[in-house]
Amino acid sequence: KFLYDIGVVSTPEPYAKRTSHGMILGENGEKMSKSRGNVVNPDDIIEQFGADTLRLYEMFLGPLEAHKPWDTQGIDGVYKFLRKFWRLFLNGEEFSVSDEVPTKEELKVLHKTLKKIEFDIENFSFNTSIPAFMICTNELAALKCNKRAILEPLVVAIAPYAPHIAEELWHLLGHAESVTGATFPQWEEKYLVEDSFEYPVSFNGKVRFKLNMPLTATQAEIEAAVKASPEAGKWLEGKEIRKMIIVPKKIVNVVIA
Repeated sequence: KFLYDIGVVSTPEPYAKRTSHGMILGENGEKMSKSRGNVVNPDDIIEQFGADTLRLYEMFLGPLEAHKPWDTQGIDGVYKFLRKFWRLFLNGEEFSVSDEVPTKEELKVLHKTLKKIEFDIENFSFNTSIPAFMICTNELAALKCNKRAILEPLVVAIAPYAPHIAEELWHLLGHAESVTGATFPQWEEKYLVEDSFEYPVSFNGKVRFKLNMPLTATQAEIEAAVKASPEAGKWLEGKEIRKMIIVPKKIVNVVIA
């Protein structure tokens, strides 16, 4: 205020926005205190699960400004996530990453995650970043992705949240310097543009399978693809198609008799 009054700085406050953080309460919903017997010793949590698990779990509990009750049982889920994230870099028990060019699906998973994390950091929404990392890890595991071009940016992105595991992985990836000096990866919109849609295909109102089609596909092309699909065979066998209702970018419903 003094510096503003004498004209040295242009704003009366030293920050653009102030956010007051909430408290982590005991499991009974009351403020932690020895007299209430609801104190959780962070040293015990760190010894059992590691410091990164504790950090992530505290962020995962809820919005920064909210009061959040501690739930010891819930911490195991965060611990399992970190172990699954680590396994993305392994082939069996050996550390192994590939220099292959990533697929379109893998790039989409990465850039979708980076976009979400960037937004969350700028808005102090750390509790929603953790599920984003979890979803990303599950999707990459399903794609069996171990490509450096995907995993290395993820290590940088997760470093502010789980610095210990990130630092270890960063060095295993061949870097001599600390991950804290790495430039935060930038997401690109071109990898997020949808060029296809997965249609739920229903027979008499019941979804039986899904069919991926280009967004440019005509209704005639979609109808032909449904009829030619192997999954449709058992539902069409001995039946007559009375009508096929196609709602673009929503659903296909085949009326049979």
